[in-house]
Amino acid sequence: MKRIIVCALGAFVICALVCNAAWAQATAQISGTVRDQTGAVLPGVEIIATQTETGIARMALTNETGSYVLPNLALGSYRLEASLPGFRSYIQTGIVLQVNSSPVVNPVLEIGQVSEQSGIMSETAGL
Repeated sequence: MKRIIVCALGAFVICALVCNAAWAQATAQISGTVRDQTGAVLPGVEIIATQTETGIARMALTNETGSYVLPNLALGSYRLEASLPGFRSYIQTGIVLQVNSSPVVNPVLEIGQVSEQSGIMSETAGL
C-alpha cells in the first residue's frame, strides 16, 4: 500500500512539474523604464498592456525608479499605453509577444495635457 502511495505521489509531482513548464513557455512579459523628456525617471505612471485580439488588459504602476514589469502575459499582439497626469499619453502598438519573449519598452512622456497623446508608435517586438 505504501508503495502505491509513493508511486502516485511521484506521478503527481512529475505531472505538476511538466504542467508548470508548459505554462511557463506559453507566456511572456513586457518591461521597461518610463522617463520624461529630460531623462528623469517617472514613478507612478500607469502602464496598460492590452491584447489587441481579445481586448484583455493588464495594468501596472512604475516604481520609484520608473520601472515596470508586466509578467505572465498571454502570447499575441499588444498595445501599450503609459499615462501620468500633466503628461501626454504614450501609446505603442504592434508589440508581438512570442514564447519566452521579453520586449523592453521605454516610454518617454512629454509634458502636456492629459487628453493629449504623443505619436503612436508601432513596432514588432517578437524576441
